[in-house]
Formats: sequence, C-alpha cells, structure tokens
Amino acid sequence: MSLIFPFNPDIAYAATIPARLYNDPVYLELERERIFASTWQLVGRLDQVAEHGAFITAEVGMDSIVVLRDGDTLRGFHNVCLHRAGPVAHGCGKRNTLQCRYHGWTYRLDGSLLRAPEMEGTCNFSADDMHLVPVKVAQWGPLVFVNVNGKAPPLLEMLEDIPTRVAAFKCEEMHYVTSKHWDIQCNWKVYVDNYLEGYHLPMVHPGLHKELDYDQYHVEPHRYFSIQHAPLRPVHGGTTERFYDPSKTDVNEAVYVWLFPNVMLNVYMGQMQTNTVVPLSHDRTRVTFDWYASTPPTDDASTAEFMRLQAFSYAIQDEDITIVEAVQRNLRSRVYDRGRYSATRENGVHHFHSLLHEFLT
Repeated sequence: MSLIFPFNPDIAYAATIPARLYNDPVYLELERERIFASTWQLVGRLDQVAEHGAFITAEVGMDSIVVLRDGDTLRGFHNVCLHRAGPVAHGCGKRNTLQCRYHGWTYRLDGSLLRAPEMEGTCNFSADDMHLVPVKVAQWGPLVFVNVNGKAPPLLEMLEDIPTRVAAFKCEEMHYVTSKHWDIQCNWKVYVDNYLEGYHLPMVHPGLHKELDYDQYHVEPHRYFSIQHAPLRPVHGGTTERFYDPSKTDVNEAVYVWLFPNVMLNVYMGQMQTNTVVPLSHDRTRVTFDWYASTPPTDDASTAEFMRLQAFSYAIQDEDITIVEAVQRNLRSRVYDRGRYSATRENGVHHFHSLLHEFLT
C-alpha cells in the first residue's frame, strides 16, 4: 500500500483525505516523526517554570522532554540519561539538579554531567563529554513550546501576526485557572477536522449556534495556522439568558486560533482556553483544556460566572466527542473512503489536509 495520497489544492475540486489516514497505525508513526517532531508543541505554562530549578516533563510523539528554569534561561532537553536511557526527571517540580533514578547519574540544570557513580574503571570516559541532548524552547505569553528536531522556524515567525490579532483580548496577561483532559476514541485528525469548521454548529451545537452569528462565521487560513472569526449575536429584548453577551466584552467576537498541527486557542469573553490534541494511538486521542482568565474568579459571584461558562464549554466538548467518535467508527466502513469539502464552509479543514500532505509526502 502506498503511503502517498493525492491531494488537490483547489477546494472546489478536492476530495477529502483517504480514510486509511485515520485508521492505519503506520500513518501515526510517520506523523510522529514528520509532523510532531518537526513543529512547535505546546508542553506547559510559563508559571510552571517561573522559578530557578522548576521543571516540567512532556511526551512529544515518541520523545520524552524536560523543560526547566536555569536562572533567567528556559532550557529544554530530551529526558533521557546518556548512560542507559533512564529518565532524568518525572512529572513536574523543583530541583537543583536532574538525576536519573536508574543509576544516579546527575546533571546540572545546563545539561552538563555533574556526577556518574562508579565509572572510575571505564576507559575513554570523561564527564565533560556527556551532556543532555537539548531541544528548542520558546514562549509566547503564558505558553511554553518545544521543537524536538530543531528544524521548525522560530516560534514568533510561525505565529506571524497572531499576537497582534488577539491583542485586544490581552491573552499575554491572562492567568491560569484550571485544567481538564478527555481521552477520546478517535484519531487525532478527526478531532482537529471537527475543530476547524463551523459547518456543524447548527446540527451538533444548537446552544453555541444561538450565541454566534453563523452567517458571518468565517475561517482565515495562513501558512501554519488558521483563525476562525465568530461574531457574537446581538442581544435583543426578551432574549433568554446568554452565555456570550456582547455588552459584557470589548471584543464582539469569539476567536478560535489553530496552530498546526494540534494546538487550539479559544478566546472570548475575557477568557482563553488552550486545547492540546495528543494521539495516544491511531484511534485514541487525549485532549487537554487549560483555562485562563483576564480576571481569575476571586469571590462567589465571579466563581459562579466562571463555572457557568465552563459548564457551557464542557457541554460543547461532550457534543463534539459524541460526533467525532461516531465519525471514527464510520471511517472504518467498507463503503467510505473519501468525501468532498464544502467550498464555502470547510476551507480550514482543506488547509489542514494540505499541510498533512506537505509534511507526509
């Protein structure tokens, strides 16, 4: 079976990508190397590594990574001891050194080897030659990213003018509030496909459809990202309670930013969610939501309002999970291989698929 698949850059004539890309484990191995290792991956928050010695760990494709604070510098390394491949960090925390729990090899925060017990009789061995393998690290606002293979363009270059586009929301000043994750029975690309279009709003999200102006909803693709603009519906007299009230915000729209391949930023009503989509297998995906707020809830009233919006968001997520899991099951059908795009509503999905084609072939 050929791994190469045809792709038409003209959405009006294009067919969607073949079902095998969602079902065959061989594609996931290819994606981990050619996509996830080659792009900027969101691995944590700046507040987690704000102090000297603070560290976080993350899995990026097949690679285990540790990111830490060394004085004023953010550093990233492969979480792999150079002795016999044990991990040098676990979870998150704060340490003055990194120590492998297998044989106790200890590394300084700059990655250099500090101590290797009982290596005196080993010929041609020098601690000065041993250094944890670095990875590229960058931050934007409260978000920390890594690039495993070091070949991605600089993060801010990849973001282009996103910081300017969302400046009115003051994302860089937002504060972390809480997190939640879901394990979903679908290929990671099914979840991303679903995120990248508002075409399904009337059918799948009737509650959200009432909040957003569907007629004005549009997707704006860029080189390595896309932005969905969703104007808020005006509040009319006699309207029942709203979740997104344009009179309570300075920005009269919700903005959904997608960073290729698997990072999503949902910005609206003084809040931001980051959604990170990580494949666990070819048909299982973990989605992690991190919530940020311009003004974190501090009293009963603000906490109640935050939880009201959060519950609405979780209900939308549950609706998405139901449909993407159903789609994944049907992608295994003997009667389905490729479909067609809505030229007016699915340019974001087509853009994603064009990048898949570029990176995989």
